Amino acid sequence: MKIRQTSSFDGSPSRAAPSSAAETIAELDAQYAAGELEAHAYLTKKRGLVRAFLKQTTTPRRRPRAGES
Repeated sequence: MKIRQTSSFDGSPSRAAPSSAAETIAELDAQYAAGELEAHAYLTKKRGLVRAFLKQTTTPRRRPRAGES
């Protein structure tokens, strides 16, 4: 199997971009509203997408524990 080599970026948004996660969530909501997905599948997929979106858009900070300086 050969590995494709490219030296340029095509400018398409990364799958890790928050905008693509938001678009995917909107598509998922539309599929559920149209009756194409069952409730369990919808909730499972949406949970994963929301986690990915939050991971991409936030920077969590650790808080010091009580008693630590």
